[in-house]
Amino acid sequence: MNPLCCAFRRGFFHKRLAFYLIELYRTMLILATDTSTPYLSIALCEGDRVLGEITRYADRQHAEKLLTYTHWLLEEHNTSLDDIDLLAVSHGPGSFTGLRVGVAAWKGLATGAAIPIMGVSTMDALARRVPVANGTVCALLDAKMKEVYASLYSYEQGIRTCTQDVIVAPIETILAQCPEDTLFVGDGAGLYSEAIVAANPTATILPEMYHPISAASVAREAAALISKGEKPQNNSVSPIYLRKSQAEVVRDQKAKQAK
Repeated sequence: MNPLCCAFRRGFFHKRLAFYLIELYRTMLILATDTSTPYLSIALCEGDRVLGEITRYADRQHAEKLLTYTHWLLEEHNTSLDDIDLLAVSHGPGSFTGLRVGVAAWKGLATGAAIPIMGVSTMDALARRVPVANGTVCALLDAKMKEVYASLYSYEQGIRTCTQDVIVAPIETILAQCPEDTLFVGDGAGLYSEAIVAANPTATILPEMYHPISAASVAREAAALISKGEKPQNNSVSPIYLRKSQAEVVRDQKAKQAK
């Protein structure tokens, strides 16, 4: 473990001091994951440098694969949990089951190894993948039931500002808020590409390689929050769902019909 990071084990004041020093020297070792989509992503990062990353299509097998891939990644880089300075996890929105698996697993690691943990917005992590300096970015994730999760961001000289916090709505509602030349990213952009182009012919849809949420972007988002003075949430990290799951909606509908 970086000597500066030993302060993490000595109480809140020292943790804040350590975060400041680590950010200053860009030596924070972050283990990050995203389980919010059908893909599973895990990354080991040192500052802005990606040491290793695994992104695989999990097909609802996040629970079976997450810790297995995590241990493999750490072993490949001769790293143990004792070396990790911060755990970062995307906490939503996204797949209900996936989010529960990722948050629960990372909280378990955080508790067992006494590592600070930071939850970050899935949409912010997705937007961080976009290679743009100026313009408008719309991050879209498939929310099922003919809806998407969406956030809008304005970029000016590489500085990102969220102009529309995440909402869940039909794609038509989202497109009505997007200016011309908007850049779209995420699996929702691929799913509704025809509707996007029909409504906004000058829009740009990033290729499919940008659709999965990169755990490295989750790590960078967490590091950015730390640099702005945010504190790790630790036990308060929890999934953000925005609405009921599809199974809950169907169950409620059946209950209403039975009355």
